[in-house]
Amino acid sequence: MTASSRISAVDYYTDVVLPELFERLDTAFPEFGWRRDARGWIATNDEFTHRVLGVRAERVVAHAPVPRGFLVHGGDATLWTAYVAGGAVPRGDSFVRAVVDLARRAGVDTAPLERPVPRDRRTDILHDFFTLCRWELAAEAGAPAREYLEQRGLPSKAIDRCGLGVVPSSRVGRDCLRSAGYSEAEIEQSGVLADSRWTGRLCGAWRDDRGRIRTIWARSLEPAADVRYLYLRGASRTNLPPYGLSWVLKEGPRPRDVVLVEGLLDVHHFRARQITNVVALGGTAVRPATFEHLARAGFESITISLDRDEAGRAATARAVEHAADAALSPAVYVIDPDQLAPSKDPDAFVRERAEDWPSIVESRMCGVVWRALEFARGVAPANPPEARRHALAAAGAWLGALPPRLSLEQEDAIGVVAERCGYSPEAAARTFKARFWRDLSRGCEASTRTTARQL
Repeated sequence: MTASSRISAVDYYTDVVLPELFERLDTAFPEFGWRRDARGWIATNDEFTHRVLGVRAERVVAHAPVPRGFLVHGGDATLWTAYVAGGAVPRGDSFVRAVVDLARRAGVDTAPLERPVPRDRRTDILHDFFTLCRWELAAEAGAPAREYLEQRGLPSKAIDRCGLGVVPSSRVGRDCLRSAGYSEAEIEQSGVLADSRWTGRLCGAWRDDRGRIRTIWARSLEPAADVRYLYLRGASRTNLPPYGLSWVLKEGPRPRDVVLVEGLLDVHHFRARQITNVVALGGTAVRPATFEHLARAGFESITISLDRDEAGRAATARAVEHAADAALSPAVYVIDPDQLAPSKDPDAFVRERAEDWPSIVESRMCGVVWRALEFARGVAPANPPEARRHALAAAGAWLGALPPRLSLEQEDAIGVVAERCGYSPEAAARTFKARFWRDLSRGCEASTRTTARQL
């Protein structure tokens, strides 16, 4: 193992140069006359685009998620690297020269492309430790874990390639890591041997988009364990992508839709059955940044499928709300938890009825519509007017706060909730519109009174 290596031009271009270039397209490529629009940039220099591309400027765009080039509507996309290299997609040293050119246009330091950088020893030790865990699962010591996985419904032929491991004893782990060249201080700082409860547990590697291990989880094989999941101490999961996303990103053509579930093991059960577009939260917590991350990764839609219990329904509602709060998000859909019945979660469903999963996905509904209907859950046209109007008002208050990018979803939801509550969509729309103008008028009057007092 070497102490240092040269930074990857591909990683540096993707992680550092492209985001900065996207923010500075107008100065990086002034010949296009780039102007900001709602989704990114649109060209305005008709003379240039006619002469070079043969199209009107308005047909040339560079839209989010962060693009690797520009697109001519009705035509082809051109990579920035190819554009600065004269048209052909550069390879090898030519690619590096193109990245340097683009970095300078974006005002990004090019020195990291030219000098050696220290190896990330913590990433290395996590990789090597998890490799040891994979060996442990296949060895005699992994028999209880293999039996557990079979009992949980993982096909026996899939266990060897399921991407899981078993935590070895501290003695075995320490001896192997020392033999691999790690110091005692590096082993201690990594935390992989810090918790005696880890030994014998099933474990998995939580990776970033590039496939680099950022933390490791360990699950008890005992159903009644006080603490089912353990994570590396000091290793935050806050800024990590959903579990399993690195597999989705690197394997074959990227799917348009990704399914978001709760359980980490759920991902492995789906993958064992060749359903490979599933990622996990590792619980019920989700943040707006998760949806922004998936949008930047290029997914067109997200299907949320959480557990069939009240906690799962509440978490689904929060997830849709956070997606609406995100600055950027793919279209969000929801598989109503009741669709999984009698299974308690997606994991159990796919173990028992994997062949029916496509039809379950087809049953999904717009996330905004689903969330609005939750405000009216249990309400029917036969209920007293007070209950129906209260549910409609609660849904309307949330719908009214949605950003403009969700206007179509908002309108669909108003109509569906109105019918659930026994009112016509037209009456509900008039009510919400009247309330909007009334609230706006009250706000203006309050502002006038405040100004008058100040004068």
